[in-house]
Amino acid sequence: MWAVTGWAVTTWLKLTVLLALGVGVAWLWLGSGWFSVACIGAALAELWALRQLGREWAYEARSSWWWSP
Repeated sequence: MWAVTGWAVTTWLKLTVLLALGVGVAWLWLGSGWFSVACIGAALAELWALRQLGREWAYEARSSWWWSP
């Protein structure tokens, strides 16, 4: 179980760090006027990624031995 959960958590952390760096670069490069747009885009990307990772985790958990009746 930890193999699947660990994979999901590490993928989520990598994506979160990447999005945070992207927002920081957007703020430095484009200025504070585009900061809110970058934050909203990052939040939407994070929400989408969390839903996809949750679906992947649930699929893997259902197919593993510990979830089966």
